[in-house]
Amino acid sequence: MSYDDRERHHHPGPHPGSRGDHPGHEPHRTRSASGGGGGGIPDGLLVGVLAFLLGLTVFVWTATGLAGLLAHGSWPDGVTFARTPLAVRELITEPHDIPGAWPSTPRGQLSGYGLFWGIFISQLMVLMVLTVFVMGTIARARAVRQAKRIRHDRAQESPAQQHQSAGPADATETAAPSTTAPLPAQPPAPAEPAAPVTPTPET
Repeated sequence: MSYDDRERHHHPGPHPGSRGDHPGHEPHRTRSASGGGGGGIPDGLLVGVLAFLLGLTVFVWTATGLAGLLAHGSWPDGVTFARTPLAVRELITEPHDIPGAWPSTPRGQLSGYGLFWGIFISQLMVLMVLTVFVMGTIARARAVRQAKRIRHDRAQESPAQQHQSAGPADATETAAPSTTAPLPAQPPAPAEPAAPVTPTPET
């Protein structure tokens, strides 16, 4: 029957023209999202953002407390580090509303926004100066260590170079007598005959 013949000649499997039949051809592999070329936030950027937010929170907290201490002589009630993130959010929307940023603190214990922002900017300037100073100190210490290492390496290389330069010279000096043959002794020159003496006649 024609139907059975078609069923008999039909072989299940990949088509002869498909990629799986080519020798040496690797199957298609899907890239994992966690690979080296995958996207994502770099660790350095994430750490930098977290450090920035933490520093901003500390500066707002200390600036508010120091401003109240300088204005009224005491640390304001309710100005705590745990409440500071909410105060930062309020100050971003309303920079002049210090009492609105600390609703649980009595208004009379808080300072004006001028003193608060002055202390906040002063803290930023001190941080920048300290950062530049620390970076300069570290760079200077590294430069000094590198200069010492270079001098130490040169001090160790100079005796070796002198030994290498003196070695060929000594070898040539010691090899020169062995390669040159001694000169033959020259015979003594014959003595010249003495001139005859003629006697003078007596008168």
